[in-house]
Amino acid sequence: MKVSPFNSYISLSDNRVLGYNSFHRRFIILPQKISKVLQTYDINLMSNNLLHKISPETFQLLKESGFIINSGVDELSILDKELETINCCESNAELHINPTLDCNFRCWYCYEEHMAGSKMSEEVLEAVKNYLNKTIAQPLRHFRLSFFGGEPLLKFDSVCKPLIEEAAGLCAERGASFHTSFTTNSYLLTQDMADYLGRFSCGMQITLDGHREFHNKVRFAPGGIGSYDRIISNVAMLADVGVRVVLRINYTLGNLESVSEIISDLKAQNIVESNKIVIDFQRVWQDKHKGGDEKIKLLIKEYGRQLKEIGISYSLPDLHNPRVSSCYGDKKNYICVNYNGDFYKCTARDFKPERRAGHLAPDGTLVWEPGRREAWEKAKFSREICRSCRIAPICLGGCRQRGLESPDDRRCPLGYDEARKDELILQRFEHQYLND
Repeated sequence: MKVSPFNSYISLSDNRVLGYNSFHRRFIILPQKISKVLQTYDINLMSNNLLHKISPETFQLLKESGFIINSGVDELSILDKELETINCCESNAELHINPTLDCNFRCWYCYEEHMAGSKMSEEVLEAVKNYLNKTIAQPLRHFRLSFFGGEPLLKFDSVCKPLIEEAAGLCAERGASFHTSFTTNSYLLTQDMADYLGRFSCGMQITLDGHREFHNKVRFAPGGIGSYDRIISNVAMLADVGVRVVLRINYTLGNLESVSEIISDLKAQNIVESNKIVIDFQRVWQDKHKGGDEKIKLLIKEYGRQLKEIGISYSLPDLHNPRVSSCYGDKKNYICVNYNGDFYKCTARDFKPERRAGHLAPDGTLVWEPGRREAWEKAKFSREICRSCRIAPICLGGCRQRGLESPDDRRCPLGYDEARKDELILQRFEHQYLND
């Protein structure tokens, strides 16, 4: 027997230690004495026999929880195989489309340079249809068509609907399931659009920037017209026709306290299918250096309780499990096609020509830039600092884009130090056991 390399130990009060195994995602409360033995005798525990002598019951529990494993088990190799299975799955494919890079909003934190008048041409539209015809084929079982931008609803009739119908038809013909989704501000949404999307398995990500007062200072239509009330109404409209809504709340220390009013407004909508709504809390990255972590933790915990009362769930980025649902950009069978036919592997960066992975040929073939494909494939979970990390199963090396942008192999691509790792573990513990 041996100790798993993915164990963490966090000291608590009363000489107790919180143990966490990131491979099996299991927690255990240990006496400090047992914890010291685990950390000291890291190999050949059975031969040493010390831990078993101290407490046979605890020894058995540690085995059952994955803290102690058989000597012949190589958990790192298992992670490599899982990563390969997840990111190179031949049965799933996803295509993101930027119908335009124009937008009806001008949010101060947006990383994109919006291009007025940009629109996918008929030639590029046909190339995308050819790509769909090549991609939606055996052994494909699941296909997702997503729309991004810019604001995709600006080109709903001219780009989105034709591609939805093309992809849905090919999936039905060839026995693959079909799902479509939009990342949108939803301001342009109409009842006809909602009814149309309700015919499909559809999801939408929509963003709020705090309650009405805060949101309307950031997200407004031309002429300075506030968008908050319209968005809340549209969220209810979508949920009622069966469209799943991820309501992303971009929060700062300044607007987070207003979220309780958002919850009240959602409750007042008398939404028929509240289980179609998930709140996704995302801190605005420009605000992260301002601290306030404890305050944020307490507030979000309280909001989780309030949301539960009205049948709405919530998620946090740090609770994400890449072994269950890794980033779409990491996957082999994923690309994002810009309105001009260039394609990318990441939607969290701007769509400048120098960032493109390649371009889409008229017949739907992907033409990669020299060296881009190889660099992308090597950018994840290859660094020694990642492969020797105690929480590697939580992030699997982070995203490939950050790996490409982090030339120092000695540094964590996500910037985590040991204290931050402990924070993530405690956050998971609280979410799993203390939210009720």
